[in-house]
Amino acid sequence: MNKYFRFFAAILSLATMGAAHGAALSTGFTSNNSQNGIMFDVVTFSNALTVTGFDLNLSSAASIIEVYKKSGSFVGSQDSASAWTLVGSTAITSNGSGNATFVDIADFGLEANATTGLYITSQGTGYTQYTNGTGVGNVAAANADLQILEGHGKAYAFSTNYSPRIFSGTIQYEVAAVPEPSTWAMMGLGLVGLAFSRRKAKA
Repeated sequence: MNKYFRFFAAILSLATMGAAHGAALSTGFTSNNSQNGIMFDVVTFSNALTVTGFDLNLSSAASIIEVYKKSGSFVGSQDSASAWTLVGSTAITSNGSGNATFVDIADFGLEANATTGLYITSQGTGYTQYTNGTGVGNVAAANADLQILEGHGKAYAFSTNYSPRIFSGTIQYEVAAVPEPSTWAMMGLGLVGLAFSRRKAKA
């Protein structure tokens, strides 16, 4: 009986496991303003995503970058540290304003069909570069997986707000692939084979 169970578990694992593929959404690396950090919302669609890092537009200085997230929009919670969860922090050396500086923070999830507030800020002399916007909540960049909305520039850590401001940089993420039809067919064949084997064993 155990061998049948192991076979079924292997087929089920193949059916439910999709290989994740990397993707990115960028607003570009132009800027005309800066402050310690930038706070903004992202909106997901039918796929849950895993954020794996950021390419940031930072002034030419060493800094400690902190990344926070919250469920739901940042609007109304921009001055409340207790509303936010620190994802992680890391020391970086900037590649200079207008250039991408990769920031590798612990991976974190974004639920499907949801709005999530993100806050990226610099603890130190290095400033986060960004662009003046047209309205908080306006779409700054979008693809089939994700939208980046306009938000607020922030003085460290949860101090003065400057709005509207547009995040300058790239969000790196992964999306789990939906199993291909052939995988579901394999699962079906496995179930049929399992049922046949069990009937034959009882005969």
